[in-house]
Amino acid sequence: MEAHKRLIECTVPLREKLGHLRVDQIGQRQWNEYASTRVKKPNPRRKSLDGYEATPVSPGTLRREFNVLRAALRQSWKDGNLVKQPILEVPRDSASRDRFLTKQEARRLLDACETPHVRIFVALAMFTGARKGAILALTWDRVHLDSNRTDFQEPRRSLTVKRRAVVPIAPALRGEIEAAARHRTYDYVVEWNSKRVTYGLRCSFRKLCQRAGLSWMPTPHHFKHSVASWMAMNKVLIDQAAGWLATDSKTLWNVYRKFDPSYLEEVTSTFDL
Repeated sequence: MEAHKRLIECTVPLREKLGHLRVDQIGQRQWNEYASTRVKKPNPRRKSLDGYEATPVSPGTLRREFNVLRAALRQSWKDGNLVKQPILEVPRDSASRDRFLTKQEARRLLDACETPHVRIFVALAMFTGARKGAILALTWDRVHLDSNRTDFQEPRRSLTVKRRAVVPIAPALRGEIEAAARHRTYDYVVEWNSKRVTYGLRCSFRKLCQRAGLSWMPTPHHFKHSVASWMAMNKVLIDQAAGWLATDSKTLWNVYRKFDPSYLEEVTSTFDL
């Protein structure tokens, strides 16, 4: 659901800027013009635009919109509407996250939770490293306390690059799950007023960070990177970390190179003179 919503959001600016063109009129030049003028829209709650300065969208946002456009052009080529497959230069991707939550900061976040649905979300995020979408889609029938496993693999969900894992339940997480289970009123683990939570966590999480007294403002997406960082610092084997986080081991190398450079120690013998 969240992925589909994001896909629809990507099409809105593309339609606004490129919707007047035929599919055979869209090439590298049109994309470059689009990318160079793509800026964030002002907050609709803003009463006046006086002093407002438009800022470019993030590289990640631009990359997602590029992928949507490229997929549409490729499908049009497959359908016979284009003579040849369009080739567009891929824009640079987002810079990798450097900042991560320390274990002390994560603990403060959990302790500062005031509502049950935010608390169980934070607990699942910090003790599993699962993605936000996987946590919000988790149902109680995939939480197996008897076998001590949590299955984030959503039935009938199409396989994508954002894989989901089956992970053991850490002792600290088990107590949080049992507490949430005693008060459950719906099929989804993260619920509010007996309904599934699909959006709105960003605002709740921002307020949570303020109550916890953090010196910076992370987002729910920082948990996965933070857990990967903790694993690297604890010298967890990269294959084990990749399996737990359902992430390609090559991707994790960026984290491990920073926190566990011990794999380079043998290189020091090169400098024995």
